[in-house]
Amino acid sequence: MKYIQPIILLFAMLGSSVGQAQLIPFCSTVNEKYGYQDEKGTVVVLPKYDLAYPFVEGMAAVRIGGKYGYLDATGREVVVPKYDFTWHFIGGYATVKSGDLFGFIDKTGKEIVSPRYEDANNYHGNCCYKGMAHVKEHGKWKIIKLQQ
Repeated sequence: MKYIQPIILLFAMLGSSVGQAQLIPFCSTVNEKYGYQDEKGTVVVLPKYDLAYPFVEGMAAVRIGGKYGYLDATGREVVVPKYDFTWHFIGGYATVKSGDLFGFIDKTGKEIVSPRYEDANNYHGNCCYKGMAHVKEHGKWKIIKLQQ
């Protein structure tokens, strides 16, 4: 009986991705810009980005004009490129850099923690999956809660 719930969860996760075409970044030979196409090669996002990353947790980082933003799984630009650097989403959050400061956004683009830390990451261990992240403030590392 204790194995029923994990098995149901696994099938629910697998079932939610069935039928969803994964968008794949590609580089255009015409303008040397990146866009996204579906698994059949149909262009879904026209090539306009300087860089385009694979999707992680349904979000993909893109760069244009030296600034980073994110697309959702449909190819819609959810976060307009405005950050100096970004990291992929983990546990629903992504680290972003603006100038010399780091913060965190959620998948809607809302700044959960505005860029104010010297350094930050949400990829160290399992913290982010628990709604926490490591940040550096005044030369010292600490763990903060990301949940609203």
